[in-house]
Amino acid sequence: MSQAAVEVVGGSLWYRTQGMGPVLILMGGGPSNADTLAPLASRLCGDFTVVTYDRRGYSRSHASDPAGPAGPAGIPLHADDARRLVADLGSGPVAVFGTSFGALVALELAATVPAALGTVIVHEPPLGQLLAGDDRRPFDLNLDAEKDPAAALNAIAASVGVSRGRAADSATGQGSSPAGQGSTPADVELFIRRDAPAIGDYRLDLDRLRAIGGRIIVAGSRESRGFYPYQCAEMLARHLDTPLAELPGDHAGMIRRPDEFAARLNELLCSPALHVAH
Repeated sequence: MSQAAVEVVGGSLWYRTQGMGPVLILMGGGPSNADTLAPLASRLCGDFTVVTYDRRGYSRSHASDPAGPAGPAGIPLHADDARRLVADLGSGPVAVFGTSFGALVALELAATVPAALGTVIVHEPPLGQLLAGDDRRPFDLNLDAEKDPAAALNAIAASVGVSRGRAADSATGQGSSPAGQGSTPADVELFIRRDAPAIGDYRLDLDRLRAIGGRIIVAGSRESRGFYPYQCAEMLARHLDTPLAELPGDHAGMIRRPDEFAARLNELLCSPALHVAH
């Protein structure tokens, strides 16, 4: 296992590398950092060189202006950070797994630098542009009205079907993660004040995803049916004319059920019908 940092615009990105084999970057949701997905990474590193990282301003990463930018510019900037991470790895095309907010970053990365990527698995991306009417209401949360970032995160967790409690707290970045370290209170506040507002404003150029074609796998969790991130995944899969893959658990299945989740991810990544860079 090793760690390093890469310079990005206005800051630096801290990342951890473990295992051997094709490179796989994990992009977490909510206020997650590299530690939040450590249990999943440890179950994948027998087959992949797994890379986890802290987004700009989170935990061990730095940003000259941690509070900005919010709004639609935020996700493209996170994707540019990921692009610089891929370049720093220097391993050629890489596979990516992104969940929730991380899935939006993965999609933006795929739309902008498709040649840098192999297989891209996006799990329940909250892509509001795919929904209309009442289905889109969860994207209109007034986070400014909630003074306590942890309470705001609880509300978001409930809206995606993640119940409260120790496992849920780990999944949403509150308390300790299964790895012993979860997101810090500062990470939670940064997510609520900077990144969460960017979700509803973000618009993906769906046509640009055609360049990556059949290398995108869209996934939803079996226990998430009926919640808006699963609905977004269904709509995206339909737009890309690809089947919707199902993963174990709920929206936080990668944390609550890392053994089952890793096994299913491995199946998808190693499918002979898909390209994963070696």
